[in-house]
Amino acid sequence: MKKIVAISIAASVLAVTPLSHAQFGNLLGSVKSITGSGSGGGSDIGVQQDQLVRSYVAAGKDVSTANSHLADALGIKAQVIDATATSDSLSAKDIEAQDKAISANTAAVSEALKSGATLKDAEAKAKYAQGLLLLATGVKKYVGMGKDAQGFTSGLSNISPLQLGKLQAGVYVAKSAPTSVTNLTNVLKSAVDFAKSNGVEIPQDATSLL
Repeated sequence: MKKIVAISIAASVLAVTPLSHAQFGNLLGSVKSITGSGSGGGSDIGVQQDQLVRSYVAAGKDVSTANSHLADALGIKAQVIDATATSDSLSAKDIEAQDKAISANTAAVSEALKSGATLKDAEAKAKYAQGLLLLATGVKKYVGMGKDAQGFTSGLSNISPLQLGKLQAGVYVAKSAPTSVTNLTNVLKSAVDFAKSNGVEIPQDATSLL
């Protein structure tokens, strides 16, 4: 919970636009005072961003694959995902494309769970179990990013505002992670409840996150 709160605080600060150079410096100072001094300064902020973004993309891929398995099991069609949304690109634009595709398919799965979908046979149950495990794995990765997100936002206090242009992917992730955690945790809870009602084995990772 502390990790999620830390990301949320940072996201709220980073969401304020537009900023003058002076305002930017003041806001980043506020982030530092709230989250702590963090680790590293301008020299390694790029490394911090890279680690943060790679973790976010990896978590997203797990959730995307989970959605595909769950959709198959429930007999619904998942949205066709553009190649850029599943690539290893670390640009803010491509990460946002991934998020939009994940959100659409997650919403479709969530709606199916609420509208009386069924698992027609043992194969469907096995596929659902695979999806549930991957969904739990993805959510666990999102939650585990809290420390990296905190370090990244704290490190922003040591950079020039002119460097921000090279850090848009990290800023996007820091802003988006809290929403991803909240939304996907809710879906995971629904998916676990559905599994219990339909005789599907529930992975421990799934229940430990709820």
